[in-house]
Amino acid sequence: GTRVASPTSAEMTELAVDRSLLDANFGGYRLARDLLIEDRTEAHVLDTPAMDSSAAMGKTLGRIAHLAASRRNQLFDLGIQRLDPGHDDCFAFASEGGVFHAVDVPRSIDEPIKVSPINSIPIVAPEDPAEGPRMGPSIARAANSNTFALSTGGGDLSVASEDGTVRGCEPPTFGEDGGRRPFVIESVTHRPGSMALLVWVVSTGAGAAVELFRVTVEESADSKSWTPTGGAVKVAEGTSPPLWCKVATSSSVDEVFVVAMETVEGRSVKAKSGEPVKEWLPQDDEEAEEWIGNPGSAIAPSDGMGMAAWKAFNAEGDSEDEDDDAPRNPFDTDLEDGPLQVLMVSAWSDEVRTTAHMPRNKPCAIVHGGAHIGVSHGVHCLTVSVEADGAARHVSTNQALSYVAKGKPNRKFVLATPDGTCAAVVETKRTSFVYRTPAPAPNPPKSGLHQIFDLTEKVGSKLRGLPAGDVAHQNSTEAPVLGARLVCESDDGKGRARLVILTKGLIATQGVRAITKE
Repeated sequence: GTRVASPTSAEMTELAVDRSLLDANFGGYRLARDLLIEDRTEAHVLDTPAMDSSAAMGKTLGRIAHLAASRRNQLFDLGIQRLDPGHDDCFAFASEGGVFHAVDVPRSIDEPIKVSPINSIPIVAPEDPAEGPRMGPSIARAANSNTFALSTGGGDLSVASEDGTVRGCEPPTFGEDGGRRPFVIESVTHRPGSMALLVWVVSTGAGAAVELFRVTVEESADSKSWTPTGGAVKVAEGTSPPLWCKVATSSSVDEVFVVAMETVEGRSVKAKSGEPVKEWLPQDDEEAEEWIGNPGSAIAPSDGMGMAAWKAFNAEGDSEDEDDDAPRNPFDTDLEDGPLQVLMVSAWSDEVRTTAHMPRNKPCAIVHGGAHIGVSHGVHCLTVSVEADGAARHVSTNQALSYVAKGKPNRKFVLATPDGTCAAVVETKRTSFVYRTPAPAPNPPKSGLHQIFDLTEKVGSKLRGLPAGDVAHQNSTEAPVLGARLVCESDDGKGRARLVILTKGLIATQGVRAITKE
């Protein structure tokens, strides 16, 4: 049967809000014309189009599966490339040709990004993919080496080394029947001859959930392949995918996966165990059309496969008084959502500890840099630092960001910097809203600034100068956004940052001015 590592919560702490970091008199955001740096717009046309995994979610798999697909940021975080002060931040995306590409983003926004292949040999989906909801390809890099774990999303696993060499691995097995399942690689750590991975899978039906597993694999004696050392060990179960995950070294020798996710552990309202989760059926598309209103051809995906997921994602339904049968936006609070918790999962043993509890907070923003997560608190978005012992500490605030993001029904990603000075709401296509909220101490301004970043306007002019053959997709600035990141240039609190956006045909970047004019 499946080994299950049960979380312990003896040392769990609850998040305390630092009210000195909240501005009760914040006057909102006024339109600015110079928040974006004019000559720091960059367009990198991709040689091979990026793969859109959200299109694979055309099946009617229920709310949890739609939520998992909608939240996936397909510009995957690979962590820090180098440890020097001017280090690159490194991300990755999967191309349609089965090759993952690294995207090196220098800390200085004056330097261009670099895109390079990670695996020298394309990885291909298995001929007999595992059955179950497929969330698309995934990749993670070991924090302690340049070793990558890759998957097409069909239940397969490959390992790539720094020089691009790819070695296969027997597929991990899950559950009492030892069957294969599609999984997403969340994080990985590497030791000579062995690797530990944290992965998640989506189950549907009456027991719909996101299940978190630890998988360990070992290298063959001839170093040509990898094999799982046993069945996957279940470490947690939740109502949405992990919000954030990092590898840390605990007080003992073992590395631990530190992960924040909405777990079923201790939630106040239980799912009705005997009844299946309501599925999103084809006829619901028509009902949603009437209930949401016409989404508009400029924003809605043109392919029918992604339409149901798009409508579920964009349905604004968070009023307690509304009809229970109306479709809901998966980003909004639901009675069946679990509380947000921080777990510390041992990479090499069955120890799992719940170290922080945030029952009043919901995931709000992706905060890139260090051990940070963005959670809602009323109208605000709190940046929460996960400390070395797993405790959660409120360190900065993006004033009114939760409220502002809520008012963007076509939002795809909400991003924030760790210092609380900059944020962005990236929509499903073309448009992003960039926000500047200077830290409240010691003399907070009465209002923040915001400016619209229009991909077609800012980047389209750069593409028009390229030969037609160099632009694989002329409408790449109109293509759906697949991933986005907001990278802070330094920790000096001045807020100079770079917005990075991935579409099918290009990567666009935009520099954001520091608080003091340059």
